[in-house]
Amino acid sequence: MLLEVHGITKKFVLNFWENRKITAVDQVSFELEAGECLGVIGESGCGKSTLGRMICGLIPCDSGNILFQGEKLGKKTKKKELRRQMQMVFQYPQQAFNPKEKLIHAVREPIRNFQLASSEMEEKTLISEMIDSVGVTWDQLERYPHEISGGQAQRLAIARSLVMNPQLLIADEVTSMLDVSVQAQILNILVREQKKRNLGMLFVSHDLEVIRAICDKVMVMKNGKILEQGKTEKVFGNPQSDFTKYLLKSYINI
Repeated sequence: MLLEVHGITKKFVLNFWENRKITAVDQVSFELEAGECLGVIGESGCGKSTLGRMICGLIPCDSGNILFQGEKLGKKTKKKELRRQMQMVFQYPQQAFNPKEKLIHAVREPIRNFQLASSEMEEKTLISEMIDSVGVTWDQLERYPHEISGGQAQRLAIARSLVMNPQLLIADEVTSMLDVSVQAQILNILVREQKKRNLGMLFVSHDLEVIRAICDKVMVMKNGKILEQGKTEKVFGNPQSDFTKYLLKSYINI
């Protein structure tokens, strides 16, 4: 098993006196195998994005355990190697880049930080392979983040994540800020690379059509809790919870 999540919980304080809290993730448990895509759906603010950040170690858990390739994640985990194997692509790609640096820096930086190339020639080859796979040119790498479109930025964000050859990719609403035509291109890249690399992917989205098209399993969340989870066609074809039925009412093919 690639990823095992057991009863993780996260609460956030809402005021200075710390007497008001919200539970973003509440006793969430699930498993993800290598090569499998798990879709996470729910209403806005249900904790979907918080969940992804907790798994990547960007937000600490209040309770519960996360196991990656059988190893329990925590303070003693080798974080540098973990970050290489677990990558996240965010909803707002241009905010993930340093506005003062050209985009070539963003793609080159992980290669050098993790010593993935032994020479400048090997580094250039790695970059060339990645930008070719996502449809970005060398000319675009010489620009600054504000000089490219959202679709180009998301392609580069994916390239920067995949250049480290991760085992797990967390895609957090990666198409929600893009035009419909560009959304399809980004999804094609993700699906192709996931199958080619046998990646485990946690795909967070509000787009039910996309979830049904690309995900092997689906998990429905509300108020930080999992209401139901299972094979995508089973959940879409025979939803059990009232909330899932409510979500699927807008899906014309259900």
